[in-house]
Amino acid sequence: MNFKRVDLTISTEKMQQSKEFYCQYFGFKLAYESDWYIELVSREQPDVGISFTLPQREVGEFFNGTGIIVSFEVNDVDAEYSRLKAAGLEIFQELQDKPWGERSFVVNDPTGIHVYIYKSIAPTAEYKEVYDSFK
Repeated sequence: MNFKRVDLTISTEKMQQSKEFYCQYFGFKLAYESDWYIELVSREQPDVGISFTLPQREVGEFFNGTGIIVSFEVNDVDAEYSRLKAAGLEIFQELQDKPWGERSFVVNDPTGIHVYIYKSIAPTAEYKEVYDSFK
């Protein structure tokens, strides 16, 4: 399968709050909006999208935010951490180096989804050995 685009669709009653959150803090822009569906795309990468739909329509189920993590890999995670903290976002997990090779922090979106923001760094020797075993 050759993907042209990957889009995450979240079922939520908080469509407007979600739209504002991803546009304000992560640079998405509105591509489409109706009374039951909102589609956002990245301003810089239009093949990256996130959408929101009202729950319990003819298909799909109500979603409460539990168990989903949206990950954004960035060039400068320290700068993003400072920017989002200064903007007043609550940091759910503070900036830290992970042994598997990521420097990251977490904020929550209005639906309760963890937004994991990270930069790749060198893994510890233990993780590097595991990763190398899959090559």
